[in-house]
Amino acid sequence: MKRFLILFLILGLVFGSIATADAKKKKKKKTAPVKIERVVELEYAAPGIGVNTPAASGGICPFADPTTQECIEIPLQADETFIKVEMTDATGLPVMGYISQGDTDGDGIGNLYGDFCGGHPEPIAMESTNPVRISFYNGVNPDCLPSAVTTGSIKVTLSNLP
Repeated sequence: MKRFLILFLILGLVFGSIATADAKKKKKKKTAPVKIERVVELEYAAPGIGVNTPAASGGICPFADPTTQECIEIPLQADETFIKVEMTDATGLPVMGYISQGDTDGDGIGNLYGDFCGGHPEPIAMESTNPVRISFYNGVNPDCLPSAVTTGSIKVTLSNLP
């Protein structure tokens, strides 16, 4: 009888611990991912605007340093996979532009994507983990009449979720 009672207690402890572990697993709630954003603001002013090449269709960019005449590039941080761009020019006119992350397909020409007229209404997915370059155009476009680049600011919002 004593052995039966000891065996019964041991089995009760084993099954009790298994049931408790299963109950804890069921109670864990999944948490939604948290959106993390980083805002980078750039200023541009003529004549500190240079030609963005090589690229599929040129464009101009703000200089990181007018003496080197290199375009400003924004390095990405871990998990930054979406981008939203807003440009405000002193003329009050919208600015046509695009995003580039360099030559992402290996053909020797910088790839362009994320075209905008003044900005993006919603974040868009980036094509690579390369640094981001924002370039823009002077001129006339049916979707963005006219685009005038004089002096102003570029607001870039980088995030891990759209």
